[in-house]
Amino acid sequence: MRRIHYALVVFLVLACCYRISSAESAVSSDDVKSLVSKIVTAYGGKDVLEKLKSVHASGNIEAFMRQDHGTYEVFLKRPRRLRVETKYQNSSETRILNGDAGYREADGLPFSQVKGDSLLAMVYQYKHTDLPYGLLKNAYSIKIKGGEDLNGKQVEVLHLTGSEGPPMDIYVDVRTFLIVKVTGYFEMPGGQSTALSAEFSDFRKVDGAVFPFRITNFAGGFKIAETVMKSYKINPPMPDSLFKP
Repeated sequence: MRRIHYALVVFLVLACCYRISSAESAVSSDDVKSLVSKIVTAYGGKDVLEKLKSVHASGNIEAFMRQDHGTYEVFLKRPRRLRVETKYQNSSETRILNGDAGYREADGLPFSQVKGDSLLAMVYQYKHTDLPYGLLKNAYSIKIKGGEDLNGKQVEVLHLTGSEGPPMDIYVDVRTFLIVKVTGYFEMPGGQSTALSAEFSDFRKVDGAVFPFRITNFAGGFKIAETVMKSYKINPPMPDSLFKP
C-alpha cells in the first residue's frame, strides 16, 4: 500500500512539473511574440520604426551625486553609432560608439579609445536607446519573468540576452505596452556584479514615433541623474564624421 501511495505522489509531482514546463514553453514562444508585437505598435508601428534611421535629442540633466547640472545631447544613427555629449557647470564628457569601437573625452582632453566595461556601457546605452527597433528585428533572446508593480503601474518583465552586451530586464507597462524601465547587469572585477537602470516617463509622439521626455538613471539602486528632454528630431542629417574622435 505504501508503495502505491509513493508511486502516486511521484506521478503527481512529475505531472505538475510537466505542466509547469509546458507553460514555460508556451510563454517563450507565442506569448513573447504577441507582447513584442504590442510593444512595436505602441512605439508607432513597424513602418515608423523602419523609417527612423537617425535621432537627435537634447535636454537638461541634473546629476545628484555630482551635485551638478547642465545640458545633455544624444546623436543616434543606425547601424550602431551613438554620440552622447554631457556638459555640466564644472565638467564635460563626450562618448562615441562607432561600430565595435568606443571613444571617450572628458573636460576638453583628447579622445581616448575605451574597452572592456566602458565599451560595454556604451553598447548598453545604444541598445536601450533603440530598444523598440531591436525587438522588431529579433535582436534578442527573450524570456518572460512575470508581472510586477513598478511605481504603482502593473508591468510585465522580460529578460533579454543578445550576442553581446549585458543581459537586460525590460519593464513593460501592461496598459500602454511602453517600456518604462530597463536594467542592464554588468559583471565587475573580482566576481562582483552591478546593475545600471533607466526609468522612462512623459512619453510623447514625434512624427509618429514615441519617445520618453523624462529619463531617470540609477546605479546599484541609487538614483544618480535625471534628464528632461526638450526636443527629439527624426532623421536629421548626420555626417559620419560626427561619430569619429
